[in-house]
Amino acid sequence: MQSEGKTYKTFPLSSLTVKLPFYLALFCTILILANGTLGYRVFMHLFEKQYRAVTEQIANTALSYIDADRITSYAQGAPADEAWMESDRMLDALTVSAQLAYIYVTIPDEKYESRVYVFDTVHPQVVNGKKYPLGQVNSLLKYDDDYIENLRRVMEHGEPYIRFVYNERGGHVTTSVPVIDSHGKTVAIMSIVKPMSEVSEFKESYRRSVTINSSIITGIFVVIFIIILLFMVVRPVSMITHETAHFAEHGGKISNKLSRIKGRDELGILARSVEKMSVDMNSYIDVLTRTTAEKERLSAELDVATQIQANMLPRIFPPYADHPELELYASMEPAKEVGGDFYDFFVIDDDHFAVVVGDVSGKGVPAALFMVVAKTLLKNVAMQGFGPAEIFTMVNSQLCEGNDAGLFVTCWLGILTISTGELKFANAGHTSPVLRHENKCEFLVSKPDLMLAAMEGIKYSEHSLQFYGGDSIFLYTDGITEAVNGKEELYGEERLLSCLKNCDCMNSRELLKAVRADIDRFTDVTPQFDDITMLEFKLKNGE
Repeated sequence: MQSEGKTYKTFPLSSLTVKLPFYLALFCTILILANGTLGYRVFMHLFEKQYRAVTEQIANTALSYIDADRITSYAQGAPADEAWMESDRMLDALTVSAQLAYIYVTIPDEKYESRVYVFDTVHPQVVNGKKYPLGQVNSLLKYDDDYIENLRRVMEHGEPYIRFVYNERGGHVTTSVPVIDSHGKTVAIMSIVKPMSEVSEFKESYRRSVTINSSIITGIFVVIFIIILLFMVVRPVSMITHETAHFAEHGGKISNKLSRIKGRDELGILARSVEKMSVDMNSYIDVLTRTTAEKERLSAELDVATQIQANMLPRIFPPYADHPELELYASMEPAKEVGGDFYDFFVIDDDHFAVVVGDVSGKGVPAALFMVVAKTLLKNVAMQGFGPAEIFTMVNSQLCEGNDAGLFVTCWLGILTISTGELKFANAGHTSPVLRHENKCEFLVSKPDLMLAAMEGIKYSEHSLQFYGGDSIFLYTDGITEAVNGKEELYGEERLLSCLKNCDCMNSRELLKAVRADIDRFTDVTPQFDDITMLEFKLKNGE
């Protein structure tokens, strides 16, 4: 060991040898505090575990008192009905019987800057307790980042969390759990606040007993500990420290001096780990270099996929020189590089023209691939002369085969007989289009059938209407009506209808640009979260 001491002059053994006796008294104090703190933490862990179990059980009981499927409607302005009042009474009773301070159910906004109260209870003994009414909106800006992050984990990931707060009176525990509706979606956060008045007495009693016992035990073992530390730890640690410095200064390489540390204890394992780290670090650098190159390649391929998808959709407007009576314009903007929305239009024969808009569940590459299959099948079957309902029935059967990913597609398909103006259409769970007729603008409402690829053996319904010169149909996906602004307000069907009414004199291209501009004004800086697809088809007058 003396030869090793001479080797590592950067970390002289004498300095620690001189300092250890001097720090003996300090070490005693530190060890006493450490033992006391560790024991106290174990004690508090068990104490908090008990409170966690109690509050989680109470939270589960409270969840059974409310109708999760109606939470969103209450938060959006629905009045307090009998069901709400009954739930409120039961929560009040639970607050008193379980000796809670509060029970409240809230829904945070998208940016977690505020939250709206759906239920709120206050124990009668809470000083200055204030019960917030249904619909009360309170700011979250005064809370710290950890609090906001916990709310986000509950709301977006469905993970319950518990928070302990201690003060001179003892403190309280807050348990927050997700409120999940019948569809499995987290719609709100329920929080249970329970006081912990007995904490102060437990803490004082525990600290007295631990301080006395720890002082005696620590005084006996501290000298032995210093001797062992000096000969079995200090010198090997100095050697390892020297090698890690060498590792940092020489590009992840070390010398062979760590092989002098023998044994199978932690220091021996640490020495072997440093040696292995040197090998792994160099290997990791090589892997990272290859991975970075692969990511760049995938990014380039995704750009190509974006262009390919754009090229699959018709982009020539006006589409048909030999059918000047048909005016049409369409656009599709994916939320990601590629999307699941699509549109298509094509001439089946000299007298029949088809138009289709669809929306595949999900986003990204899986939705885009499913979109390609659905669009191709719809056109291939339609070109065989079948009606809209028959097309959907046949395509649904084909899409259900091998659909292991569980994707589905909403779709609206119309076939116009040009000579008579008869428009036959079918709706597979898609949004209702907007019909323009004689200066009137209204939704073309029909009972929608089930989405394509959702279930085998579905028979689809066919509808028809008379299409006159000057009439038009505006088709779209739910990325428009479900666009949200910073206040979590939906763009909605009424706002869309109002915008279309104000664009009565525009052609199809101008109308789609006007709708898009209105959506941008509404959402402001809120990012687009869903694909946005629009198509207007118009039969011109006198053609």
